Amino acid sequence: MLRNTFVHAPGVGYVTERRIWRQARTWEAYLAKEDRMRISPRLKERVSRVVRESDRRLAARDHRFFAAWLPTAERWRAYGDFRDDTAYLDIETTGLNWSGDLITLVGLSDGRRFRTYIRGVDLDELASDLRRFKVLVTFNGTHFDLPILRNAFPSLPPLLHVDLQYPMRRLGHRGGLKRIERRLGLERPDDLKGLTGSDAVKLWRRYERGDDDALDALIGYNRQDVENLRPLMDYAYEALRSRCLGESPPNLW
Repeated sequence: MLRNTFVHAPGVGYVTERRIWRQARTWEAYLAKEDRMRISPRLKERVSRVVRESDRRLAARDHRFFAAWLPTAERWRAYGDFRDDTAYLDIETTGLNWSGDLITLVGLSDGRRFRTYIRGVDLDELASDLRRFKVLVTFNGTHFDLPILRNAFPSLPPLLHVDLQYPMRRLGHRGGLKRIERRLGLERPDDLKGLTGSDAVKLWRRYERGDDDALDALIGYNRQDVENLRPLMDYAYEALRSRCLGESPPNLW
C-alpha cells in the first residue's frame, strides 16, 4: 500500500490522491507517465519530488522518513512493507490514569516471540530492545502507552507508531480491544476472558504483597493483549488497503 500512496506529498489530499489513482496506481506507474499526468504543473513538481524520494527511502528501509511524512491517520499504509520489523506492545501500570502512574510490566512481541519486561527485574532493557524495530503497533498507545513510556524512557527510539484503534474505527469497529476481538471472533482463554485493566492493577498489588501466582496471571493477561494485536493489525491493513484500492475485502481468520 505504501507504493500506492501519494497523500504524503504536499498539496495532496484524499480527493487529489484518487485523481492520481485514476491515472496511475503506484509510484512506478506515476513516474512512467509523469509527463502525461493530468495535474497542475506546480503540484506535479511536488508529487514527483516526493515520489522519487519515497522510492529511495523505502529501498533504504528508512522508516523515519515515512513516520515524518505520512499523515498520522495514514501510517497504517507503511505496515505491509515493514511488517517484519514491527513490534507489538502493551503496558500495564500502577493505575488507570497515566499521569503519575508507573509501569509495572510491558509485553513485547515481534509476531513470533513474546517477552515480558517486569518492573524491578528487567524493565530497563526495553528501550534498547525496541531499537531492533521500525514500526510499533499499540491499541490506544497514542493516549496511554506512549506518553508513559516516553516519560519513563526519554531515550525511546523514534519508531513509526500505528495506534490500531484508529484504523479499526475507520472500519466501523469502535470500543476497546476486547470488544473488537469478540466482534471479530478472536477468543481468549476462559481464565482470561473476564479480566480488565482494573484487574491488572489489582494483580500487580497482590504480586507486591508476595503473590507470585498473581504475577503469572498478569503476564498471561498482558500477553493476550499483545499477541492479539498482530492478527487485528493484519486484518485492518488488508481491509483498509482493499477499501482504498477498490478490491475485495479480506477473509477473517
